[in-house]
Amino acid sequence: MSDLGGFAGKRLALVESMLHDAFYDGIHAARDQGCEIWLLVKGEEWYTSGRPLAEHPLGRVDKVLHVDTHDWRAVADALSDGDGKPLVDGILSFSDYHTEATARAADHLGLPSQGLGAVRAANHKHLLRAALGDDPANVRWRLVTVLEELDEAIHHVGLPCIAKPPSEAISYGVRKCRTRDEAMAAWRELNAVRSSLRGQPRPGHVLFEEYAEGVEVSVESMTVEGRTHFFGVTSKELHGTTMLEEAHSFPVALEPAVHQELLACVDRVLTAIGYRQGPAHTEVMLTADGPRVVEVNPRLPAHMISTMVADVCGTNPHLDAKLLALGMPVAPGTPGQGRTGGAAVVVLFPDEPGELTAIHGIPEAEALGVRVIPHAAPGDTVATRLDNSASVGFAYAHAATAEEALGTAREAAARIRIDTREEGR
Repeated sequence: MSDLGGFAGKRLALVESMLHDAFYDGIHAARDQGCEIWLLVKGEEWYTSGRPLAEHPLGRVDKVLHVDTHDWRAVADALSDGDGKPLVDGILSFSDYHTEATARAADHLGLPSQGLGAVRAANHKHLLRAALGDDPANVRWRLVTVLEELDEAIHHVGLPCIAKPPSEAISYGVRKCRTRDEAMAAWRELNAVRSSLRGQPRPGHVLFEEYAEGVEVSVESMTVEGRTHFFGVTSKELHGTTMLEEAHSFPVALEPAVHQELLACVDRVLTAIGYRQGPAHTEVMLTADGPRVVEVNPRLPAHMISTMVADVCGTNPHLDAKLLALGMPVAPGTPGQGRTGGAAVVVLFPDEPGELTAIHGIPEAEALGVRVIPHAAPGDTVATRLDNSASVGFAYAHAATAEEALGTAREAAARIRIDTREEGR
Protein backbone atom coordinates (compact mmCIF):
# COMPACT_ATOMS: atom_id res chain seq x y z
CA MET A 1 0.00 0.00 0.00
CA SER A 2 1.41 3.37 -1.01
CA ASP A 3 2.14 6.12 1.52
CA LEU A 4 -0.62 8.64 0.85
CA GLY A 5 1.17 11.24 2.93
CA GLY A 6 3.01 12.13 -0.27
CA PHE A 7 -0.03 14.09 -1.41
CA ALA A 8 0.12 16.63 1.42
CA GLY A 9 0.97 20.11 0.21
CA LYS A 10 1.34 19.04 -3.43
CA ARG A 11 -0.38 20.53 -6.46
CA LEU A 12 -1.39 18.32 -9.40
CA ALA A 13 -2.74 19.47 -12.75
CA LEU A 14 -5.14 17.16 -14.58
CA VAL A 15 -5.57 17.76 -18.30
CA GLU A 16 -9.21 16.95 -19.09
CA SER A 17 -10.73 13.76 -17.65
CA MET A 18 -12.19 10.46 -18.59
CA LEU A 19 -15.90 10.28 -17.90
CA HIS A 20 -17.63 8.37 -15.12
CA ASP A 21 -17.46 8.12 -11.35
CA ALA A 22 -14.25 6.11 -10.94
CA PHE A 23 -12.22 8.99 -12.38
CA TYR A 24 -14.10 11.65 -10.42
CA ASP A 25 -13.72 9.64 -7.21
CA GLY A 26 -9.97 9.37 -7.85
CA ILE A 27 -9.74 13.16 -7.98
CA HIS A 28 -11.66 13.59 -4.76
CA ALA A 29 -9.61 10.89 -3.01
CA ALA A 30 -6.39 12.77 -3.80
CA ARG A 31 -7.92 16.03 -2.52
CA ASP A 32 -8.94 14.24 0.66
CA GLN A 33 -5.24 13.42 1.18
CA GLY A 34 -4.26 17.08 0.96
CA CYS A 35 -3.47 17.40 -2.75
CA GLU A 36 -4.55 20.57 -4.55
CA ILE A 37 -6.08 19.71 -7.94
CA TRP A 38 -6.11 22.01 -10.95
CA LEU A 39 -8.29 20.90 -13.88
CA LEU A 40 -7.53 22.07 -17.41
CA VAL A 41 -10.41 21.87 -19.89
CA LYS A 42 -10.97 23.16 -23.39
CA GLY A 43 -14.71 23.32 -22.76
CA GLU A 44 -17.04 22.25 -19.99
CA GLU A 45 -19.87 21.00 -22.23
CA TRP A 46 -18.10 17.68 -22.88
CA TYR A 47 -18.79 16.81 -19.24
CA THR A 48 -21.88 18.78 -18.28
CA SER A 49 -24.33 18.48 -21.22
CA GLY A 50 -25.16 22.16 -20.75
CA ARG A 51 -25.48 22.04 -16.97
CA PRO A 52 -23.30 24.27 -14.76
CA LEU A 53 -19.90 22.73 -13.95
CA ALA A 54 -20.54 23.56 -10.30
CA GLU A 55 -23.22 20.83 -10.33
CA HIS A 56 -20.80 18.25 -11.78
CA PRO A 57 -18.32 16.17 -9.74
CA LEU A 58 -15.47 17.84 -11.63
CA GLY A 59 -16.65 21.16 -10.27
CA ARG A 60 -15.24 20.20 -6.87
CA VAL A 61 -11.59 20.63 -7.91
CA ASP A 62 -9.57 23.53 -6.49
CA LYS A 63 -9.17 25.43 -9.75
CA VAL A 64 -10.52 25.12 -13.30
CA LEU A 65 -8.40 26.57 -16.12
CA HIS A 66 -9.89 27.01 -19.59
CA VAL A 67 -7.07 26.17 -21.98
CA ASP A 68 -6.65 24.77 -25.50
CA THR A 69 -5.80 21.32 -24.18
CA HIS A 70 -4.94 20.08 -27.68
CA ASP A 71 -1.93 22.44 -27.65
CA TRP A 72 0.90 21.36 -25.36
CA ARG A 73 2.40 24.84 -25.38
CA ALA A 74 -0.86 26.33 -24.12
CA VAL A 75 -0.96 23.68 -21.39
CA ALA A 76 2.64 24.36 -20.37
CA ASP A 77 2.11 28.14 -20.41
CA ALA A 78 -0.97 27.85 -18.19
CA LEU A 79 1.04 25.87 -15.63
CA SER A 80 4.20 28.00 -15.49
CA ASP A 81 5.14 31.42 -14.18
CA GLY A 82 6.73 34.28 -16.08
CA ASP A 83 10.14 32.62 -15.81
CA GLY A 84 8.88 29.32 -17.18
CA LYS A 85 9.00 27.55 -13.84
CA PRO A 86 6.14 25.12 -13.13
CA LEU A 87 3.37 26.24 -10.81
CA VAL A 88 2.44 22.62 -10.12
CA ASP A 89 4.29 19.56 -8.82
CA GLY A 90 2.90 17.23 -11.44
CA ILE A 91 0.72 16.97 -14.52
CA LEU A 92 -1.37 14.00 -15.64
CA SER A 93 -4.12 13.00 -18.04
CA PHE A 94 -6.28 9.91 -18.36
CA SER A 95 -7.93 11.18 -21.56
CA ASP A 96 -6.59 9.38 -24.64
CA TYR A 97 -6.91 12.57 -26.65
CA HIS A 98 -4.74 14.56 -24.23
CA THR A 99 -2.07 12.20 -22.90
CA GLU A 100 0.37 13.19 -25.66
CA ALA A 101 0.00 16.93 -25.10
CA THR A 102 0.32 16.29 -21.37
CA ALA A 103 3.52 14.27 -21.77
CA ARG A 104 5.04 16.99 -23.97
CA ALA A 105 4.11 19.67 -21.45
CA ALA A 106 5.51 17.58 -18.59
CA ASP A 107 8.81 17.06 -20.37
CA HIS A 108 8.99 20.79 -21.17
CA LEU A 109 8.37 21.71 -17.53
CA GLY A 110 10.75 19.07 -16.17
CA LEU A 111 7.96 17.11 -14.47
CA PRO A 112 7.54 13.31 -14.35
CA SER A 113 5.75 11.62 -17.26
CA GLN A 114 5.35 8.27 -19.00
CA GLY A 115 7.68 9.54 -21.73
CA LEU A 116 6.55 11.36 -24.86
CA GLY A 117 7.76 8.67 -27.25
CA ALA A 118 5.95 5.97 -25.29
CA VAL A 119 2.69 7.91 -25.23
CA ARG A 120 2.92 8.68 -28.96
CA ALA A 121 3.49 5.02 -29.79
CA ALA A 122 0.54 3.97 -27.66
CA ASN A 123 -1.83 6.64 -28.98
CA HIS A 124 -0.96 6.19 -32.67
CA LYS A 125 -1.52 2.50 -33.25
CA HIS A 126 0.59 2.26 -36.41
CA LEU A 127 3.56 3.56 -34.41
CA LEU A 128 2.98 0.80 -31.86
CA ARG A 129 3.01 -1.78 -34.68
CA ALA A 130 6.23 -0.32 -36.01
CA ALA A 131 7.81 -0.33 -32.54
CA LEU A 132 6.92 -4.00 -32.02
CA GLY A 133 8.53 -4.98 -35.31
CA ASP A 134 9.24 -8.72 -35.42
CA ASP A 135 8.00 -9.42 -31.90
CA PRO A 136 5.83 -12.56 -32.03
CA ALA A 137 3.05 -10.64 -30.27
CA ASN A 138 2.73 -8.29 -33.25
CA VAL A 139 0.32 -8.84 -36.16
CA ARG A 140 0.53 -8.06 -39.87
CA TRP A 141 -0.57 -4.49 -40.56
CA ARG A 142 -0.74 -1.71 -43.08
CA LEU A 143 -1.56 1.98 -42.70
CA VAL A 144 -3.69 2.92 -45.71
CA THR A 145 -3.35 6.61 -46.58
CA VAL A 146 -4.97 6.57 -50.04
CA LEU A 147 -7.46 4.23 -51.70
CA GLU A 148 -4.85 2.86 -54.08
CA GLU A 149 -3.07 1.23 -51.14
CA LEU A 150 -6.09 -0.77 -50.00
CA ASP A 151 -5.76 -3.89 -52.14
CA GLU A 152 -2.11 -4.39 -51.22
CA ALA A 153 -3.03 -3.93 -47.56
CA ILE A 154 -5.77 -6.56 -47.78
CA HIS A 155 -3.40 -8.94 -49.54
CA HIS A 156 -0.78 -8.42 -46.85
CA VAL A 157 -2.95 -8.71 -43.72
CA GLY A 158 -5.44 -11.22 -45.12
CA LEU A 159 -9.17 -11.66 -44.54
CA PRO A 160 -10.93 -11.34 -42.22
CA CYS A 161 -9.14 -8.23 -41.00
CA ILE A 162 -9.65 -5.34 -38.61
CA ALA A 163 -10.03 -1.74 -39.82
CA LYS A 164 -9.69 1.10 -37.34
CA PRO A 165 -8.69 4.75 -37.07
CA PRO A 166 -5.02 4.77 -36.05
CA SER A 167 -5.60 7.42 -33.37
CA GLU A 168 -8.93 7.04 -31.59
CA ALA A 169 -10.39 5.65 -28.36
CA ILE A 170 -13.50 4.02 -26.82
CA SER A 171 -13.55 1.40 -29.64
CA TYR A 172 -14.63 4.16 -32.02
CA GLY A 173 -14.58 3.10 -35.64
CA VAL A 174 -13.27 -0.44 -35.10
CA ARG A 175 -14.68 -2.71 -37.81
CA LYS A 176 -14.24 -6.41 -38.54
CA CYS A 177 -14.10 -6.93 -42.30
CA ARG A 178 -14.78 -10.40 -43.72
CA THR A 179 -14.63 -9.51 -47.40
CA ARG A 180 -12.95 -7.00 -49.69
CA ASP A 181 -16.28 -5.19 -50.06
CA GLU A 182 -16.53 -4.81 -46.28
CA ALA A 183 -12.94 -3.57 -46.13
CA MET A 184 -13.73 -1.05 -48.88
CA ALA A 185 -16.82 0.11 -46.98
CA ALA A 186 -14.77 0.48 -43.79
CA TRP A 187 -12.14 2.50 -45.66
CA ARG A 188 -14.74 4.85 -47.10
CA GLU A 189 -16.48 5.28 -43.75
CA LEU A 190 -13.34 5.90 -41.71
CA ASN A 191 -11.46 7.91 -44.33
CA ALA A 192 -14.36 10.39 -44.35
CA VAL A 193 -13.84 11.13 -40.64
CA ARG A 194 -11.45 14.09 -40.50
CA SER A 195 -11.58 14.94 -36.80
CA SER A 196 -11.35 12.97 -33.58
CA LEU A 197 -14.23 12.69 -31.15
CA ARG A 198 -12.61 15.58 -29.27
CA GLY A 199 -12.24 17.75 -32.37
CA GLN A 200 -8.58 17.21 -33.24
CA PRO A 201 -7.83 17.13 -37.00
CA ARG A 202 -7.25 13.73 -38.56
CA PRO A 203 -5.88 12.93 -42.06
CA GLY A 204 -8.39 10.13 -42.75
CA HIS A 205 -5.81 7.32 -42.66
CA VAL A 206 -7.08 3.83 -41.80
CA LEU A 207 -5.10 1.08 -40.08
CA PHE A 208 -5.74 -2.45 -41.36
CA GLU A 209 -4.57 -5.32 -39.16
CA GLU A 210 -4.52 -9.07 -39.31
CA TYR A 211 -7.49 -10.50 -37.45
CA ALA A 212 -6.25 -12.52 -34.48
CA GLU A 213 -8.67 -15.31 -33.62
CA GLY A 214 -8.89 -15.96 -29.91
CA VAL A 215 -10.04 -14.63 -26.56
CA GLU A 216 -9.41 -10.95 -25.81
CA VAL A 217 -8.22 -9.89 -22.37
CA SER A 218 -6.55 -6.82 -20.94
CA VAL A 219 -3.58 -6.61 -18.63
CA GLU A 220 -3.66 -3.95 -15.92
CA SER A 221 -0.28 -2.67 -14.82
CA MET A 222 1.64 0.12 -13.11
CA THR A 223 5.19 0.94 -14.21
CA VAL A 224 7.47 2.40 -11.54
CA GLU A 225 10.95 3.62 -12.50
CA GLY A 226 10.85 1.53 -15.68
CA ARG A 227 9.81 -1.69 -13.92
CA THR A 228 6.29 -2.90 -14.58
CA HIS A 229 4.11 -4.24 -11.77
CA PHE A 230 1.10 -6.34 -12.85
CA PHE A 231 -2.22 -6.20 -11.03
CA GLY A 232 -3.81 -8.97 -13.08
CA VAL A 233 -5.78 -9.86 -16.19
CA THR A 234 -9.30 -8.71 -17.10
CA SER A 235 -11.74 -10.58 -19.31
CA LYS A 236 -13.60 -8.88 -22.15
CA GLU A 237 -16.82 -9.68 -23.93
CA LEU A 238 -17.03 -8.17 -27.41
CA HIS A 239 -20.04 -7.34 -29.54
CA GLY A 240 -20.17 -8.44 -33.19
CA THR A 241 -18.46 -6.50 -35.94
CA THR A 242 -18.01 -3.36 -33.83
CA MET A 243 -15.76 -5.25 -31.34
CA LEU A 244 -17.48 -3.16 -28.65
CA GLU A 245 -16.62 -4.15 -25.06
CA GLU A 246 -19.79 -5.09 -23.20
CA ALA A 247 -18.63 -6.83 -20.00
CA HIS A 248 -15.50 -7.47 -17.95
CA SER A 249 -14.40 -9.61 -15.01
CA PHE A 250 -11.24 -9.58 -12.88
CA PRO A 251 -8.98 -11.40 -12.24
CA VAL A 252 -9.13 -13.99 -15.01
CA ALA A 253 -8.00 -17.46 -13.96
CA LEU A 254 -5.44 -18.60 -16.57
CA GLU A 255 -3.14 -21.59 -16.76
CA PRO A 256 0.16 -20.60 -15.11
CA ALA A 257 2.14 -20.98 -18.33
CA VAL A 258 -0.36 -18.87 -20.28
CA HIS A 259 -0.41 -16.24 -17.55
CA GLN A 260 3.39 -16.04 -17.48
CA GLU A 261 3.62 -15.79 -21.28
CA LEU A 262 0.97 -13.05 -21.32
CA LEU A 263 2.70 -10.90 -18.71
CA ALA A 264 6.08 -11.39 -20.41
CA CYS A 265 4.48 -10.24 -23.67
CA VAL A 266 3.11 -7.03 -22.12
CA ASP A 267 6.41 -6.38 -20.37
CA ARG A 268 8.20 -6.58 -23.74
CA VAL A 269 5.67 -4.24 -25.33
CA LEU A 270 6.01 -1.54 -22.66
CA THR A 271 9.78 -1.88 -22.81
CA ALA A 272 9.73 -1.59 -26.61
CA ILE A 273 7.97 1.77 -26.50
CA GLY A 274 10.08 3.05 -23.60
CA TYR A 275 7.30 3.34 -21.04
CA ARG A 276 8.88 5.05 -18.01
CA GLN A 277 6.10 5.14 -15.44
CA GLY A 278 2.40 5.11 -14.79
CA PRO A 279 -0.64 2.93 -15.41
CA ALA A 280 -1.17 1.00 -18.62
CA HIS A 281 -4.17 -0.89 -19.91
CA THR A 282 -2.89 -3.31 -22.56
CA GLU A 283 -5.36 -5.27 -24.66
CA VAL A 284 -4.20 -8.67 -25.89
CA MET A 285 -5.76 -11.49 -27.90
CA LEU A 286 -4.96 -14.96 -26.58
CA THR A 287 -4.63 -17.10 -29.72
CA ALA A 288 -3.70 -20.71 -30.32
CA ASP A 289 -0.25 -19.44 -31.33
CA GLY A 290 0.29 -17.24 -28.29
CA PRO A 291 -0.64 -13.69 -27.26
CA ARG A 292 -1.14 -10.98 -29.89
CA VAL A 293 -1.17 -7.34 -28.85
CA VAL A 294 -4.30 -5.37 -29.76
CA GLU A 295 -3.32 -1.98 -28.32
CA VAL A 296 -1.70 -0.19 -25.39
CA ASN A 297 -3.51 2.56 -23.48
CA PRO A 298 -1.14 4.81 -21.46
CA ARG A 299 -3.70 5.48 -18.75
CA LEU A 300 -6.01 3.82 -16.27
CA PRO A 301 -8.78 1.71 -17.78
CA ALA A 302 -12.40 2.78 -18.04
CA HIS A 303 -15.53 0.65 -17.49
CA MET A 304 -14.84 0.42 -13.74
CA ILE A 305 -11.87 -1.89 -14.33
CA SER A 306 -9.80 0.25 -11.96
CA THR A 307 -12.54 -0.26 -9.35
CA MET A 308 -12.23 -4.03 -9.78
CA VAL A 309 -8.45 -3.76 -9.37
CA ALA A 310 -8.90 -1.69 -6.20
CA ASP A 311 -11.39 -4.17 -4.73
CA VAL A 312 -9.29 -7.26 -5.38
CA CYS A 313 -5.76 -5.91 -4.97
CA GLY A 314 -6.22 -3.71 -1.93
CA THR A 315 -4.80 -0.65 -3.66
CA ASN A 316 -6.04 2.48 -5.38
CA PRO A 317 -4.52 2.76 -8.86
CA HIS A 318 -5.97 6.26 -9.26
CA LEU A 319 -3.98 7.45 -6.24
CA ASP A 320 -0.86 5.54 -7.26
CA ALA A 321 -0.93 7.11 -10.73
CA LYS A 322 -1.24 10.59 -9.21
CA LEU A 323 1.60 9.94 -6.76
CA LEU A 324 3.86 8.90 -9.64
CA ALA A 325 2.96 12.06 -11.54
CA LEU A 326 4.02 14.02 -8.46
CA GLY A 327 7.35 12.18 -8.33
CA MET A 328 6.36 10.23 -5.20
CA PRO A 329 7.12 6.53 -4.56
CA VAL A 330 4.31 4.00 -4.79
CA ALA A 331 3.80 0.40 -3.65
CA PRO A 332 1.08 -1.13 -5.86
CA GLY A 333 -1.07 -3.92 -4.45
CA THR A 334 -1.51 -7.48 -5.66
CA PRO A 335 -4.49 -9.86 -5.96
CA GLY A 336 -5.60 -11.08 -2.57
CA GLN A 337 -4.60 -7.96 -0.65
CA GLY A 338 -8.10 -6.54 -1.00
CA ARG A 339 -11.40 -8.31 -0.64
CA THR A 340 -11.14 -11.98 -1.54
CA GLY A 341 -12.67 -13.25 -4.76
CA GLY A 342 -13.31 -11.35 -7.96
CA ALA A 343 -15.40 -8.62 -9.51
CA ALA A 344 -17.27 -7.96 -12.74
CA VAL A 345 -19.03 -5.19 -14.60
CA VAL A 346 -21.65 -5.28 -17.35
CA VAL A 347 -21.96 -2.17 -19.48
CA LEU A 348 -25.53 -0.93 -19.92
CA PHE A 349 -26.56 0.09 -23.44
CA PRO A 350 -29.96 1.17 -24.79
CA ASP A 351 -31.49 -0.84 -27.61
CA GLU A 352 -32.14 2.30 -29.64
CA PRO A 353 -30.42 5.70 -29.84
CA GLY A 354 -32.22 8.95 -29.15
CA GLU A 355 -33.35 10.82 -26.07
CA LEU A 356 -33.10 8.84 -22.85
CA THR A 357 -36.48 8.87 -21.15
CA ALA A 358 -36.09 6.40 -18.27
CA ILE A 359 -33.99 3.62 -16.74
CA HIS A 360 -36.19 0.97 -15.14
CA GLY A 361 -35.35 -1.94 -12.85
CA ILE A 362 -32.49 -0.49 -10.81
CA PRO A 363 -33.98 -1.51 -7.43
CA GLU A 364 -34.63 -5.03 -8.75
CA ALA A 365 -31.02 -5.27 -9.99
CA GLU A 366 -29.58 -3.95 -6.73
CA ALA A 367 -31.61 -6.52 -4.81
CA LEU A 368 -29.01 -9.03 -6.08
CA GLY A 369 -26.31 -7.16 -4.19
CA VAL A 370 -25.13 -5.36 -7.32
CA ARG A 371 -24.22 -1.67 -7.62
CA VAL A 372 -25.90 0.05 -10.54
CA ILE A 373 -24.09 3.22 -11.57
CA PRO A 374 -25.93 5.29 -14.21
CA HIS A 375 -23.96 8.02 -15.94
CA ALA A 376 -26.78 9.31 -18.12
CA ALA A 377 -30.04 10.92 -17.06
CA PRO A 378 -33.45 11.43 -18.67
CA GLY A 379 -33.16 14.11 -21.31
CA ASP A 380 -29.63 13.12 -22.35
CA THR A 381 -28.96 12.01 -25.90
CA VAL A 382 -27.63 8.47 -26.28
CA ALA A 383 -25.76 7.33 -29.36
CA THR A 384 -26.07 4.36 -31.67
CA ARG A 385 -24.47 1.25 -30.20
CA LEU A 386 -21.24 1.47 -32.21
CA ASP A 387 -18.79 2.58 -29.52
CA ASN A 388 -18.65 3.23 -25.79
CA SER A 389 -20.25 6.66 -26.06
CA ALA A 390 -23.58 4.79 -26.23
CA SER A 391 -23.16 3.45 -22.69
CA VAL A 392 -25.57 4.79 -20.06
CA GLY A 393 -24.26 2.98 -16.97
CA PHE A 394 -22.75 -0.07 -15.32
CA ALA A 395 -23.86 -3.03 -13.24
CA TYR A 396 -21.03 -3.92 -10.84
CA ALA A 397 -20.74 -7.10 -8.75
CA HIS A 398 -18.26 -8.67 -6.32
CA ALA A 399 -18.35 -12.37 -5.50
CA ALA A 400 -16.24 -15.37 -4.49
CA THR A 401 -14.84 -15.64 -8.03
CA ALA A 402 -14.71 -13.41 -11.08
CA GLU A 403 -16.94 -15.86 -12.95
CA GLU A 404 -19.60 -15.79 -10.21
CA ALA A 405 -19.46 -12.00 -10.13
CA LEU A 406 -19.95 -11.85 -13.90
CA GLY A 407 -22.97 -14.12 -13.69
CA THR A 408 -24.53 -11.92 -11.01
CA ALA A 409 -23.81 -8.74 -12.95
CA ARG A 410 -25.39 -10.23 -16.07
CA GLU A 411 -28.49 -11.24 -14.12
CA ALA A 412 -28.74 -7.74 -12.70
CA ALA A 413 -28.31 -6.13 -16.12
CA ALA A 414 -31.11 -8.32 -17.49
CA ARG A 415 -33.50 -6.73 -14.97
CA ILE A 416 -32.77 -3.23 -16.27
CA ARG A 417 -34.73 -1.64 -19.13
CA ILE A 418 -33.56 1.55 -20.82
CA ASP A 419 -36.19 3.60 -22.63
CA THR A 420 -35.39 6.05 -25.40
CA ARG A 421 -37.42 7.97 -27.92
CA GLU A 422 -36.60 9.61 -31.21
CA GLU A 423 -35.28 13.09 -30.57
CA GLY A 424 -37.67 15.92 -31.35
CA ARG A 425 -40.78 13.86 -30.75
